[in-house]
Amino acid sequence: MLLMPRSAARPAPANGSPRPAAGRAATSAVAKELVHLSYDEYVLIKGCTRVDDSTFLLTAQWPAGTGRAVPGCGTRFESLIMAQTIRQGGLMLAHSVFGAPADHQTLLRTFDFTVDPQAQLAPGKPDHLFILVSCKPVNPHPKRRLTRLRLEMDIRSGDTSIGTGATDFEWIAPAVYRRIRGSHEQAVHEQPPLPAPVPAPRVGRSKDSEVVLAASAEPRRWQLRSDFSNTFLYDHAVDHVPGLVLIEAAHQAACLVTSPGVFLPRSVTTTFDRYVEFDSPCWIEAEVRAEGGDTTVTVTGHQGGLRVFRTDLTGRRHRAV
Repeated sequence: MLLMPRSAARPAPANGSPRPAAGRAATSAVAKELVHLSYDEYVLIKGCTRVDDSTFLLTAQWPAGTGRAVPGCGTRFESLIMAQTIRQGGLMLAHSVFGAPADHQTLLRTFDFTVDPQAQLAPGKPDHLFILVSCKPVNPHPKRRLTRLRLEMDIRSGDTSIGTGATDFEWIAPAVYRRIRGSHEQAVHEQPPLPAPVPAPRVGRSKDSEVVLAASAEPRRWQLRSDFSNTFLYDHAVDHVPGLVLIEAAHQAACLVTSPGVFLPRSVTTTFDRYVEFDSPCWIEAEVRAEGGDTTVTVTGHQGGLRVFRTDLTGRRHRAV
Protein backbone atom coordinates (compact mmCIF):
# COMPACT_ATOMS: atom_id res chain seq x y z
CA MET A 1 0.00 0.00 0.00
CA LEU A 2 1.14 3.53 -0.63
CA LEU A 3 0.00 7.04 0.12
CA MET A 4 -0.08 9.93 -2.27
CA PRO A 5 2.04 12.91 -1.16
CA ARG A 6 0.36 15.24 1.31
CA SER A 7 1.01 18.84 2.28
CA ALA A 8 1.59 20.32 5.71
CA ALA A 9 -0.93 23.00 4.72
CA ARG A 10 -4.33 21.31 4.54
CA PRO A 11 -7.63 22.32 2.92
CA ALA A 12 -10.45 23.24 5.25
CA PRO A 13 -12.52 20.23 6.40
CA ALA A 14 -15.43 19.40 4.11
CA ASN A 15 -18.90 19.26 5.61
CA GLY A 16 -20.81 16.71 3.56
CA SER A 17 -20.48 16.65 -0.23
CA PRO A 18 -20.99 19.97 -2.06
CA ARG A 19 -23.29 19.48 -5.02
CA PRO A 20 -23.23 22.38 -7.49
CA ALA A 21 -25.89 22.28 -10.17
CA ALA A 22 -25.15 20.45 -13.41
CA GLY A 23 -23.18 22.65 -15.79
CA ARG A 24 -22.08 25.01 -13.01
CA ALA A 25 -18.49 25.36 -11.85
CA ALA A 26 -17.66 23.21 -8.84
CA THR A 27 -14.23 24.84 -8.55
CA SER A 28 -13.19 27.95 -10.46
CA ALA A 29 -9.65 28.21 -9.07
CA VAL A 30 -7.78 25.30 -7.53
CA ALA A 31 -5.72 26.15 -4.45
CA LYS A 32 -2.43 24.30 -4.02
CA GLU A 33 -3.57 23.02 -0.61
CA LEU A 34 -6.53 21.27 -2.24
CA VAL A 35 -4.14 19.06 -4.24
CA HIS A 36 -1.64 18.65 -1.37
CA LEU A 37 1.09 20.89 -2.81
CA SER A 38 3.26 23.69 -1.45
CA TYR A 39 4.08 25.49 -4.72
CA ASP A 40 1.48 27.27 -6.86
CA GLU A 41 3.43 26.67 -10.06
CA TYR A 42 2.98 22.91 -9.71
CA VAL A 43 -0.83 23.09 -9.76
CA LEU A 44 -1.93 21.71 -13.14
CA ILE A 45 -5.70 21.48 -12.55
CA LYS A 46 -7.29 24.88 -13.16
CA GLY A 47 -11.04 24.34 -12.77
CA CYS A 48 -13.93 21.92 -12.46
CA THR A 49 -17.51 21.83 -13.76
CA ARG A 50 -20.12 19.28 -12.69
CA VAL A 51 -21.75 17.46 -15.60
CA ASP A 52 -23.98 15.19 -13.50
CA ASP A 53 -23.87 13.42 -10.13
CA SER A 54 -20.87 11.29 -11.06
CA THR A 55 -19.24 13.09 -13.99
CA PHE A 56 -17.04 16.19 -13.96
CA LEU A 57 -15.19 18.22 -16.56
CA LEU A 58 -11.79 19.44 -15.39
CA THR A 59 -9.57 21.95 -17.11
CA ALA A 60 -5.80 21.70 -16.86
CA GLN A 61 -2.69 23.30 -18.27
CA TRP A 62 0.52 21.46 -19.07
CA PRO A 63 3.83 23.31 -19.33
CA ALA A 64 5.51 23.61 -22.70
CA GLY A 65 7.54 20.54 -23.59
CA THR A 66 5.24 17.99 -21.98
CA GLY A 67 4.88 16.30 -25.36
CA ARG A 68 7.99 16.28 -27.55
CA ALA A 69 8.05 15.06 -31.15
CA VAL A 70 10.61 12.33 -31.83
CA PRO A 71 11.28 12.28 -35.59
CA GLY A 72 10.00 9.08 -37.16
CA CYS A 73 8.66 7.73 -33.87
CA GLY A 74 5.80 9.91 -32.61
CA THR A 75 5.39 12.00 -29.47
CA ARG A 76 7.21 11.29 -26.23
CA PHE A 77 4.92 12.45 -23.43
CA GLU A 78 6.28 13.50 -20.04
CA SER A 79 5.04 10.70 -17.80
CA LEU A 80 5.46 12.70 -14.60
CA ILE A 81 3.15 15.45 -15.83
CA MET A 82 0.57 12.89 -16.92
CA ALA A 83 0.67 11.13 -13.55
CA GLN A 84 0.62 14.41 -11.61
CA THR A 85 -2.45 15.56 -13.56
CA ILE A 86 -4.38 12.40 -12.68
CA ARG A 87 -3.26 12.63 -9.05
CA GLN A 88 -4.32 16.27 -8.69
CA GLY A 89 -7.69 15.66 -10.34
CA GLY A 90 -8.44 12.83 -7.92
CA LEU A 91 -7.43 14.79 -4.83
CA MET A 92 -9.37 17.88 -5.85
CA LEU A 93 -12.58 15.92 -6.45
CA ALA A 94 -12.18 13.86 -3.27
CA HIS A 95 -11.91 16.97 -1.08
CA SER A 96 -14.16 19.48 -2.82
CA VAL A 97 -16.96 17.21 -4.01
CA PHE A 98 -16.97 13.89 -2.15
CA GLY A 99 -16.29 15.11 1.37
CA ALA A 100 -12.85 13.61 2.04
CA PRO A 101 -11.89 15.15 5.43
CA ALA A 102 -8.86 17.42 5.43
CA ASP A 103 -7.04 15.45 8.13
CA HIS A 104 -7.44 12.04 6.47
CA GLN A 105 -4.64 10.33 4.55
CA THR A 106 -5.04 9.25 0.95
CA LEU A 107 -4.33 5.59 0.28
CA LEU A 108 -3.39 4.81 -3.32
CA ARG A 109 -4.00 1.30 -4.65
CA THR A 110 -3.76 1.37 -8.45
CA PHE A 111 -2.66 4.01 -10.90
CA ASP A 112 -3.00 3.52 -14.67
CA PHE A 113 -2.82 5.72 -17.72
CA THR A 114 -2.53 5.59 -21.49
CA VAL A 115 -1.10 8.08 -23.96
CA ASP A 116 -1.38 8.25 -27.73
CA PRO A 117 2.11 8.62 -29.23
CA GLN A 118 0.49 9.87 -32.43
CA ALA A 119 -1.14 12.82 -30.66
CA GLN A 120 0.57 16.14 -31.33
CA LEU A 121 0.79 19.20 -29.09
CA ALA A 122 1.78 22.70 -30.13
CA PRO A 123 5.59 22.83 -29.87
CA GLY A 124 7.02 25.27 -27.38
CA LYS A 125 3.67 26.34 -25.95
CA PRO A 126 1.69 25.42 -22.80
CA ASP A 127 -1.15 23.06 -23.59
CA HIS A 128 -4.71 23.50 -22.35
CA LEU A 129 -6.57 20.29 -21.60
CA PHE A 130 -10.11 19.13 -20.92
CA ILE A 131 -10.49 16.05 -18.72
CA LEU A 132 -13.81 14.23 -18.46
CA VAL A 133 -13.86 12.31 -15.17
CA SER A 134 -16.26 9.51 -14.27
CA CYS A 135 -16.41 8.86 -10.50
CA LYS A 136 -17.58 5.56 -9.08
CA PRO A 137 -17.86 4.91 -5.32
CA VAL A 138 -16.25 1.62 -4.36
CA ASN A 139 -18.18 -0.58 -1.91
CA PRO A 140 -20.62 2.21 -0.99
CA HIS A 141 -22.79 1.76 2.09
CA PRO A 142 -25.99 3.83 2.38
CA LYS A 143 -25.41 4.59 6.09
CA ARG A 144 -21.67 5.15 6.00
CA ARG A 145 -19.55 8.00 4.73
CA LEU A 146 -17.93 7.48 1.34
CA THR A 147 -14.23 6.64 1.73
CA ARG A 148 -13.14 5.10 -1.58
CA LEU A 149 -13.42 6.09 -5.24
CA ARG A 150 -12.65 4.72 -8.66
CA LEU A 151 -11.91 7.50 -11.17
CA GLU A 152 -11.70 7.11 -14.94
CA MET A 153 -10.49 10.03 -17.04
CA ASP A 154 -10.54 10.94 -20.74
CA ILE A 155 -7.87 13.56 -21.46
CA ARG A 156 -8.14 15.76 -24.55
CA SER A 157 -6.55 18.82 -26.07
CA GLY A 158 -9.21 20.42 -28.24
CA ASP A 159 -10.32 17.69 -30.65
CA THR A 160 -7.16 15.65 -30.02
CA SER A 161 -7.32 12.67 -27.68
CA ILE A 162 -4.18 12.63 -25.52
CA GLY A 163 -4.93 9.58 -23.40
CA THR A 164 -6.81 8.20 -20.41
CA GLY A 165 -6.28 7.82 -16.69
CA ALA A 166 -7.69 5.52 -14.02
CA THR A 167 -7.02 5.23 -10.31
CA ASP A 168 -8.51 3.54 -7.27
CA PHE A 169 -7.89 5.25 -3.94
CA GLU A 170 -9.40 5.84 -0.51
CA TRP A 171 -8.95 8.15 2.45
CA ILE A 172 -8.37 6.89 5.98
CA ALA A 173 -8.69 8.45 9.44
CA PRO A 174 -5.59 9.65 11.35
CA ALA A 175 -5.94 6.97 14.05
CA VAL A 176 -6.06 4.22 11.44
CA TYR A 177 -3.06 5.68 9.67
CA ARG A 178 -1.06 5.77 12.90
CA ARG A 179 -1.79 2.08 13.47
CA ILE A 180 -0.73 1.21 9.92
CA ARG A 181 2.47 3.23 9.91
CA GLY A 182 3.68 2.61 13.46
CA SER A 183 7.22 3.91 13.92
CA HIS A 184 7.28 5.32 10.36
CA GLU A 185 4.42 7.77 10.85
CA GLN A 186 6.56 10.93 11.16
CA ALA A 187 7.63 12.86 8.07
CA VAL A 188 11.31 12.61 7.17
CA HIS A 189 13.04 16.00 6.93
CA GLU A 190 16.68 14.95 6.75
CA GLN A 191 18.02 13.94 3.36
CA PRO A 192 18.58 10.15 3.23
CA PRO A 193 21.93 8.90 1.88
CA LEU A 194 22.13 9.48 -1.87
CA PRO A 195 23.98 6.94 -4.01
CA ALA A 196 25.47 8.25 -7.26
CA PRO A 197 22.85 8.61 -10.02
CA VAL A 198 23.01 6.92 -13.37
CA PRO A 199 23.90 9.50 -16.07
CA ALA A 200 20.92 11.84 -16.43
CA PRO A 201 20.78 11.80 -20.28
CA ARG A 202 20.44 8.00 -20.24
CA VAL A 203 17.06 8.31 -18.50
CA GLY A 204 15.85 11.36 -20.40
CA ARG A 205 16.73 13.86 -17.69
CA SER A 206 19.02 16.89 -17.63
CA LYS A 207 20.02 17.12 -13.94
CA ASP A 208 21.23 14.62 -11.34
CA SER A 209 18.47 15.71 -8.96
CA GLU A 210 15.92 14.40 -11.48
CA VAL A 211 17.45 10.91 -11.55
CA VAL A 212 15.82 8.40 -9.19
CA LEU A 213 18.02 5.39 -9.99
CA ALA A 214 21.56 4.45 -8.94
CA ALA A 215 23.56 1.68 -10.61
CA SER A 216 24.12 -1.66 -8.88
CA ALA A 217 26.56 -4.51 -9.50
CA GLU A 218 23.84 -6.45 -11.31
CA PRO A 219 22.43 -5.73 -14.78
CA ARG A 220 18.87 -4.46 -14.95
CA ARG A 221 18.88 -3.74 -11.22
CA TRP A 222 19.16 -0.32 -9.57
CA GLN A 223 18.84 1.26 -6.17
CA LEU A 224 16.09 3.81 -5.73
CA ARG A 225 17.42 7.26 -4.78
CA SER A 226 15.37 10.00 -3.10
CA ASP A 227 16.74 13.48 -3.74
CA PHE A 228 14.74 15.91 -1.63
CA SER A 229 16.06 18.88 -3.64
CA ASN A 230 13.75 17.79 -6.47
CA THR A 231 10.68 19.71 -5.35
CA PHE A 232 8.51 18.38 -8.16
CA LEU A 233 8.84 14.89 -6.68
CA TYR A 234 9.29 15.98 -3.04
CA ASP A 235 7.09 19.04 -2.78
CA HIS A 236 7.09 18.79 1.03
CA ALA A 237 8.30 16.47 3.77
CA VAL A 238 6.67 13.03 3.63
CA ASP A 239 6.95 9.86 5.72
CA HIS A 240 7.46 7.48 2.78
CA VAL A 241 8.49 7.55 -0.87
CA PRO A 242 5.64 9.08 -2.92
CA GLY A 243 3.88 7.06 -5.60
CA LEU A 244 4.97 9.47 -8.35
CA VAL A 245 8.60 8.68 -7.53
CA LEU A 246 7.98 4.97 -8.06
CA ILE A 247 6.22 5.60 -11.37
CA GLU A 248 9.16 7.79 -12.43
CA ALA A 249 11.57 5.02 -11.39
CA ALA A 250 9.68 2.61 -13.64
CA HIS A 251 9.97 4.98 -16.61
CA GLN A 252 13.66 5.57 -16.04
CA ALA A 253 14.29 1.83 -15.76
CA ALA A 254 12.38 1.31 -19.02
CA CYS A 255 14.61 3.89 -20.72
CA LEU A 256 17.70 2.02 -19.59
CA VAL A 257 16.65 -1.50 -20.59
CA THR A 258 15.36 -0.46 -24.04
CA SER A 259 18.47 1.56 -24.91
CA PRO A 260 19.75 2.18 -27.52
CA GLY A 261 16.59 3.28 -29.22
CA VAL A 262 13.38 5.10 -28.43
CA PHE A 263 10.70 3.45 -26.31
CA LEU A 264 7.34 5.22 -26.36
CA PRO A 265 4.95 3.56 -23.89
CA ARG A 266 1.27 4.00 -24.64
CA SER A 267 -0.01 2.04 -21.62
CA VAL A 268 1.28 2.24 -18.04
CA THR A 269 -0.32 0.23 -15.22
CA THR A 270 0.87 0.33 -11.62
CA THR A 271 -0.12 -1.61 -8.52
CA PHE A 272 1.15 -0.52 -5.10
CA ASP A 273 1.65 -3.27 -2.53
CA ARG A 274 3.42 -1.61 0.41
CA TYR A 275 4.86 1.67 1.61
CA VAL A 276 8.44 2.36 0.57
CA GLU A 277 10.51 3.64 3.50
CA PHE A 278 13.54 5.93 3.50
CA ASP A 279 15.59 3.94 6.02
CA SER A 280 16.50 0.89 3.90
CA PRO A 281 17.39 0.31 0.23
CA CYS A 282 14.64 -0.24 -2.31
CA TRP A 283 15.77 -2.24 -5.35
CA ILE A 284 14.29 -1.68 -8.81
CA GLU A 285 14.40 -4.47 -11.41
CA ALA A 286 13.21 -4.56 -15.02
CA GLU A 287 12.37 -7.30 -17.52
CA VAL A 288 11.68 -6.84 -21.23
CA ARG A 289 9.55 -8.97 -23.52
CA ALA A 290 8.42 -8.43 -27.11
CA GLU A 291 5.20 -9.70 -28.65
CA GLY A 292 3.39 -8.80 -31.86
CA GLY A 293 5.46 -5.71 -32.52
CA ASP A 294 4.95 -4.36 -29.00
CA THR A 295 7.47 -4.20 -26.19
CA THR A 296 6.45 -4.57 -22.55
CA VAL A 297 8.78 -3.59 -19.73
CA THR A 298 7.81 -4.95 -16.32
CA VAL A 299 9.39 -3.03 -13.46
CA THR A 300 9.18 -4.18 -9.85
CA GLY A 301 10.43 -2.70 -6.62
CA HIS A 302 11.49 -4.72 -3.57
CA GLN A 303 12.40 -3.59 -0.06
CA GLY A 304 13.33 -5.89 2.76
CA GLY A 305 12.74 -8.88 0.50
CA LEU A 306 9.09 -7.91 -0.19
CA ARG A 307 7.59 -6.51 -3.37
CA VAL A 308 6.43 -2.91 -2.91
CA PHE A 309 5.11 -2.10 -6.40
CA ARG A 310 4.85 -3.28 -9.99
CA THR A 311 4.56 -1.23 -13.17
CA ASP A 312 3.99 -2.58 -16.68
CA LEU A 313 4.82 -0.27 -19.59
CA THR A 314 3.72 -1.34 -23.07
CA GLY A 315 4.46 0.43 -26.33
CA ARG A 316 6.64 0.55 -29.41
CA ARG A 317 10.40 0.28 -29.37
CA HIS A 318 11.95 2.29 -32.21
CA ARG A 319 15.45 2.31 -33.58
CA ALA A 320 17.81 5.00 -32.33
CA VAL A 321 17.44 8.28 -34.27
